[in-house]
Amino acid sequence: MYKKVLVGLTAVILLGLLAAAGIIIYEKIAEKYKESEVKTELRDYYNVPQGEAMLIFDEKIYEKNAMLFDGEPYLDFATVTERYTTLFMWSPDENRMYYTTPSKEYMITPGAKDILVNEEKIIYDIPPVMMKEDTLYVSMSFLKECSNITYEMYDDPARILVTYSTDEFLCATVKEESSIRVSQDIKADYLEKLPAGSVVRIIEGGGIQQKGFIKVMSSDGVRGYFLQEKLDWGNRYNTQPVFNDFEEEKNKPLLSPEKIYLVWHLFYGMGHIDEMTEYIETNPELNVVAPTWFFMNGTNGEIVSYGDMDYVVAAHDRKVNVWAVLNQETLTGDYYTADQMHELFSKYDSRMRLARNLVEAVKKCGADGINIDIEGLKVETGIYFVQFLRELSIKCREYGIVLSVDNYIPEEYNAFFNIPEQSRFVDYIVIMGYDEHYAGSDAGSVASLSWFKHAVDISLKKCGPEQIIMGIPFYTRLWKEAPDGDTIKAYVIKTMNMKEQDEYIASSGLEGKWLEKEGQYYYEYEVEDGRFRLWAEDKKSLALKAMVIGEKDLGGTAAWMLGGDPEGTWMIVKAAVNGDVSILLGEDQGDVGIINDDEETGAVIGP
Repeated sequence: MYKKVLVGLTAVILLGLLAAAGIIIYEKIAEKYKESEVKTELRDYYNVPQGEAMLIFDEKIYEKNAMLFDGEPYLDFATVTERYTTLFMWSPDENRMYYTTPSKEYMITPGAKDILVNEEKIIYDIPPVMMKEDTLYVSMSFLKECSNITYEMYDDPARILVTYSTDEFLCATVKEESSIRVSQDIKADYLEKLPAGSVVRIIEGGGIQQKGFIKVMSSDGVRGYFLQEKLDWGNRYNTQPVFNDFEEEKNKPLLSPEKIYLVWHLFYGMGHIDEMTEYIETNPELNVVAPTWFFMNGTNGEIVSYGDMDYVVAAHDRKVNVWAVLNQETLTGDYYTADQMHELFSKYDSRMRLARNLVEAVKKCGADGINIDIEGLKVETGIYFVQFLRELSIKCREYGIVLSVDNYIPEEYNAFFNIPEQSRFVDYIVIMGYDEHYAGSDAGSVASLSWFKHAVDISLKKCGPEQIIMGIPFYTRLWKEAPDGDTIKAYVIKTMNMKEQDEYIASSGLEGKWLEKEGQYYYEYEVEDGRFRLWAEDKKSLALKAMVIGEKDLGGTAAWMLGGDPEGTWMIVKAAVNGDVSILLGEDQGDVGIINDDEETGAVIGP
């Protein structure tokens, strides 16, 4: 009996010991797989400096923080222009920011709550713009008036979630309470606990998945690692981003229902009405004439105007509109320098005075439009010139005045003229499709066909076709190449209009050679000390260029300049623009030839 009791007692003890051991093992196993309850405070983890807010664009932490002024978040100016709107312009000399739409201009002084909108005072609760350590910042709440910026702000630490991309993003619902952790380990500190039903965004494709963790971001911008098994992963879904309601005010350009056929009329003073009327009666294809009427008088925005109501009436009687030209030429035939142009355009008062004077001059003479022909600016003047066009466009739009701007072929070196920005405000972009070669360059064509096609193509990357008026030359250059030491130097002997060119060729008895790539006849002859070279512009070469304008469905064409073209040139140009390939120039430049339309070889211009 005693032995039985002892055995039983021993068994009980053993069972107890086993149970205790099991409990210890279980507790150790449970401890091993128990999620850490140690929290890393967000303020310590993100380490956002006082007075700043971390920016998270979609799911990525931005390289720069927002600044906080009295609790209001501000974006740096570079980020604003890069990501949201190019309509701000900073003038450091004036200590003033401009924000311009097709109907309004805001003038803002950094740190001020009162601003001017179309020169009327408006007071905001906070300064729309601030300056700190030579860096400009724009209030994010003010930016809501100017863009579709969409954001939510959270505290401790200050962080801002910005919805930026329009792409869908992947989400999943938390099915069991768990935590976002600092690393892919249940023993890692947690940043935020998420209850069941919370929604997380899967970021960076879920990251490198280890130990069952994927990378997520909570709805309040906490980023870290979350156990995938705690998510309703089988029902993950894509979500469309939601943006604030914002509709940008867009310019509706005053475009003609017909293509524009414009000729520049160069003269100084008033009069020349008979010359104009005779020309447009001979060339009924024209619908716009652009006289050089407006001249700047100094750099403060004053002008000298030769606007002539009688000229306008005579043009209108012949169904032709008048776009008065402003350029930087002086009345004595000189040009204002790049420094003088910078002085004019970099000051608000002088820009506005110039804009008002131009509009008043147009209203006074009854012209239909303004053609701005400003060239040779410095790179740093570009933003001010574009700002002038914005400001002028507001006034032109008010009175129904067509605004056109002449531009070089867009290249890297002249990108500061910013044709895309111009096109948002002006009605027509006139591309000067000539001066491929010029005094100081190598000898060559004024506008070869291959170069002209390239010019059209790169212009179309900057602006819609309906706003582009493509310029063509009614002139050419006679070149002489002569030895200069060990090199050959090219000189422009004479710039000739087409009539002068034809007379020169006829009197010289030269035989031309047709250059297919250039789309021109080429002439040359040797002299004792060099060689003369000429790439001719005639009806045939112009027709080929006009065909490109028609094929690309551009807004029209413009020619420099009135009076230099043989009779019938505009008829050929318009026919080619409109795709009428049944008539083109024959070998005799006074005759009309037939294009042979060969299905295998394509259209060939017959001599």
